[in-house]
Amino acid sequence: MKKIVIAMLAAAALVLTGCSSSTEGSAAAAAEAGPWTFTDDLGKTVTLDHRPARVAGLNELVVSLMQYGITPVAAWGYSSIKNDDRFKSLDTSKVTEVGATFGEIDIEKLTAAAPELIVAHVYPTDEKGTIDKTQPDYGFKDVAQQTQIAKIAPIVTILMGGDGASVIKRTTELATSLGAPADKVAAAEKTYTAAKTDLKAAATESKVQVTALYADADGVSVAKAQDDPALRLYADTGVDFFKPTPDGFYWGNYSWENAGKIGGDVFLLNATGYQTAELLKQPTIAATAAVKADQIHPWSSSGLDYVSQAAYMTQLAGFLRGSKKVR
Repeated sequence: MKKIVIAMLAAAALVLTGCSSSTEGSAAAAAEAGPWTFTDDLGKTVTLDHRPARVAGLNELVVSLMQYGITPVAAWGYSSIKNDDRFKSLDTSKVTEVGATFGEIDIEKLTAAAPELIVAHVYPTDEKGTIDKTQPDYGFKDVAQQTQIAKIAPIVTILMGGDGASVIKRTTELATSLGAPADKVAAAEKTYTAAKTDLKAAATESKVQVTALYADADGVSVAKAQDDPALRLYADTGVDFFKPTPDGFYWGNYSWENAGKIGGDVFLLNATGYQTAELLKQPTIAATAAVKADQIHPWSSSGLDYVSQAAYMTQLAGFLRGSKKVR
């Protein structure tokens, strides 16, 4: 599961365009009187006596909320906010960082931030979408830690599995319920729709096959597009992904000795593992068509929201148009 986590959350050195807004604007939108209710993807219904204005949570989810104009009071992740380029275009000056290492969350700082709601992700354990309910949501060290944090504020969980379009829909529904301006969401959806249409055209024009992979000292792991929500979204748009042959959920794992069997005209390379220079030191993968043609591009773990996905779809369309079939 370690590499699943790495690939799903790799975002270092990848710039996404987006929108930001002030905490004051978000708080004003959240000040509506009356109860607030949201049923999450685990079937848990959270009900508060007012719409929560103070939200905290996992970087991967709060960055999507920020794209819609919801500024969190606190966030945590596997790296610091300043080193996570998904936040680069966003105003994080009012966000308290309470954790920059996976599973390490400063409970005292989080408590001091006084969140009214905490948002998190959960990942399935197989292609059927099974959720292991004996394990914590993603980003928490263990169940005990999650239970402790749930005493600070209720937790809403979004499933990061299946169809990427569905994840975007649920993330957008959460943002809207928290007060994201309707005009901002509508504009983002319009841009996303245009980017999706353009990606479909680029896939049709180029006809290249794409391989999404992660590499390290142990070998190469090739993602199975149908098991990754974002990759599945691109595949549904028309992008042709190489299908790895080794069995397993999400990954097809190749030893370095067998890495020469990896096909595809274009490699999307996960930013947290080996980069091009390291690949070139491995004779088997260095001899593959994509590497020889220097058709290697970043694989971004962009947020599953309209803004982030529009940005990466536009980038991916450019990769496709700038590549050629080499196999």
